[in-house]
Amino acid sequence: MESIATWLAPIATTIAALMTASNLGTRITGWGFVVFTIGSLAWLTLGIATGQSNLLWQNIILTALDLFGIWRWLGLRARYD
Repeated sequence: MESIATWLAPIATTIAALMTASNLGTRITGWGFVVFTIGSLAWLTLGIATGQSNLLWQNIILTALDLFGIWRWLGLRARYD
């Protein structure tokens, strides 16, 4: 699992950053937060596997923010569009 997370974390984070920074609309931004969540969970896995508590706590907070972004862009915002 750790070897998969080692590759998945930076790739997902990079793709998500591109999706949200591109400002291609509500749906793309919302799905960018979904991809950010996947990357954050992979970083969490690495934090646990390597005993890096700072990485673990940072990504617990980022996962919460990503879930807010999903709610904001795919849930709440979708009702307005």
